[in-house]
Amino acid sequence: MSSLEMVRSRFESLNGIRAVAPDFIGKLEHELKVSLPSSFKLVGEFFDGSGIYVLPLHQIGWESPTNVLVETKRLRSSGPLSSNYLVLGEPAEGLIVMDCNSQLGQVLWCDAIDVNRIGKEALMTAPEVWGSYLDFVEYLVSEQESDRL
Repeated sequence: MSSLEMVRSRFESLNGIRAVAPDFIGKLEHELKVSLPSSFKLVGEFFDGSGIYVLPLHQIGWESPTNVLVETKRLRSSGPLSSNYLVLGEPAEGLIVMDCNSQLGQVLWCDAIDVNRIGKEALMTAPEVWGSYLDFVEYLVSEQESDRL
C-alpha cells in the first residue's frame, strides 16, 4: 500500500471522505495563476481541509467564506504574500502555506512576523516544514489519531 493509500485509509476511518470539488481545483489554479502540485490534487480526492481540528485550516471548497481561495487572495492583495503560495490555514500567531512552485507542494508553518518574508528572504523564526502536502496531511491525521487515544 502506498503512502497516499495509507493516509487516505487512516483519514477515512477518522472522518469519512471529504473530497474537494474538481471545479474548485480548476478555479484555484485559474484565479491564482498557479499550477497546484499533484500531491495536493491527489489528497483532494479525500480531504477538503475540513474535519481535522488539530490546526485551524481553511476549507478547500465553496462552502466556507474563509476558504483557501478567498484567504490567499486576501493576503496577496494586502501585499505580504508571494504569488506562488497558497494559504492553507491561520493558526494563532502563524500562517500555514503551501509552495505551489515546489513539485510536491512543500508546506510551511511560519510565525506571523515572517509572513512578509515568505519566499523573499530568510525567516526570523525557523518554520515547521513538511516536504509535501501529503506529508502535512499525514501529520494532521497522526495528530488527530493521538488526540483520540
